[in-house]
Amino acid sequence: MSRSTGVLEAALARWEHFGRPGLPDGGFHVSRLPGQSCRGLYRNGSNRPVYRPDGHILSWSPAPGGRHVAIQTAPRADEDGTLVVVDTILGVTAAFDDVHCRYDPMCWDGPTLLTLAARGRLSTTVDVTTGTIREEALPDGRWRHFTGGPNGLSTRSRPGGRTQIVRTDGRVVVAEAEAVRRVAPFAELVIVQDGSGLRAIDPSSGGRRWEWHDPDVNDLVFAASESHVLVAGTRRGRSVLIELHHGKPLREVHPADERGSLRVGGVSFDESRFHVLIESPTRPPELVGFDELPCGSPDPDPADGAVTRWISITADDDVELSVAVTAPVGVTGPRPTILTVYGGFGVSALPDFEPTVPTWLESGGTHAVAQVRGGGEHGRGWRIAGYGRHKRRAVDDLACIARGLVAKGVTRPELLVIAGASHGGVLAAACGLGAPGICAGVVSTAAPLDLTALDAHPLGSHWRAEFGADGEDDDSLRSLSPLHRARSLTSPDGVPKFLGIVLGDDSRVAECDTVRTVEAIRAVGADARVWICADAGHGHNHLDVAHRLGLAVLEFAAYAIGGRRPNDDAAE
Repeated sequence: MSRSTGVLEAALARWEHFGRPGLPDGGFHVSRLPGQSCRGLYRNGSNRPVYRPDGHILSWSPAPGGRHVAIQTAPRADEDGTLVVVDTILGVTAAFDDVHCRYDPMCWDGPTLLTLAARGRLSTTVDVTTGTIREEALPDGRWRHFTGGPNGLSTRSRPGGRTQIVRTDGRVVVAEAEAVRRVAPFAELVIVQDGSGLRAIDPSSGGRRWEWHDPDVNDLVFAASESHVLVAGTRRGRSVLIELHHGKPLREVHPADERGSLRVGGVSFDESRFHVLIESPTRPPELVGFDELPCGSPDPDPADGAVTRWISITADDDVELSVAVTAPVGVTGPRPTILTVYGGFGVSALPDFEPTVPTWLESGGTHAVAQVRGGGEHGRGWRIAGYGRHKRRAVDDLACIARGLVAKGVTRPELLVIAGASHGGVLAAACGLGAPGICAGVVSTAAPLDLTALDAHPLGSHWRAEFGADGEDDDSLRSLSPLHRARSLTSPDGVPKFLGIVLGDDSRVAECDTVRTVEAIRAVGADARVWICADAGHGHNHLDVAHRLGLAVLEFAAYAIGGRRPNDDAAE
């Protein structure tokens, strides 16, 4: 293993050297530059940091005019942020340690007044020139403040009811929606992103000017100029960009280069142009203009390097599943394969640039991304089919994809490792422990593995509906739970090697389920271990922490398929 570890670590460090640019906004961007370990705030066109903390930047918002930038920063990866305001002219930072926030939207009222509904029930206004803080208790519900309209807009959501869009001055309700994810200014109007699409409304009256929705497009993000809106989302399992004018589509773009489809990581409008963040498993993240996007064939045929191809696999209920397989050009025959999955909360699993992937490819392996029901890859119906009491469907889809990769000659069970984090860690563990012999190893990172005790986790109560834990069918939930499946094992035969990763600063998932699952697997004589990654959190992590996490997964995958690097056989 020492030789394997050294080779993998060197390759991983080389691929990690690439940075991760951020989308520009108000003349600034928050990025991790090449060779840097953490993100910082930069002016557009400059590599000199305006502000780069030792901790973590959770979110940020520039004031009109760009004199001040509000930043939510956390000293640890536990996502417990506080507010700092950077004076970009003087280079002075004011810390407001009593203003606790966690990704809360920040609304500027002019260049000096900042308001946010911190923790959802307390409206906090900061005068950044004097440092004065004014707090106001809000009525029942979860509140968020957004820029838009003469005095800003707020949203108020309560269990069992529709979300209200409220004028911040006077608390006048101007509109309602099933769910509101974002509100953004659009000329004299505002654009509201709800659960199904976008609509432009008059912020004073709530009158609707236009609306757009496409049931086949999910995972929406958008940016707006004075007259146009650029929407990024997922259609039929791949990234798509749609330009709107008065709510009508002008053009649709599917980014791709000679290696395959590209993933869109986000869009913004700044300095009179739309910006798009693109990447792929072997293409580091890059910021390009919307009119400069590569739009080659989604079915590539390069002469060398690695390529991502899409494979269709038929599920046991005859539904077509998709899996993105990235492999070196010219590779034939079954190869060591890492199959990753997420499959929940309507989030689309798309092949992106993660340094462990090209590192694994360099070692002769193959990487695959499963798209299972419950994710957001194929619209609302796809998501609902793996949601709540249908969550078993997501696990069964993953098993069908694993078997399909074997049937198509991509890999063999003894060369396959299934990996997932958070919700994906639940699916990976449930699949591997519920179908002995399906794979050689399972990696489950930061996952709630006892579905009958979600409330044991800091954010577990928010996941009950996703896993169907609010119903009365406890036996069905228990049978799906990875911990229950581990405790039901009677023999080590066919049980995959198991790595349960715990994040030391995780503020969402506790370690108890992972520890008990590993103990249950060991009780029958199978191979299982817990690894705790110190200083790692569920959200953003510094590069040194991500390096340790990535290396642990790669080392385990190499061990699970035989204790050697994936290309050892070829070398011999």
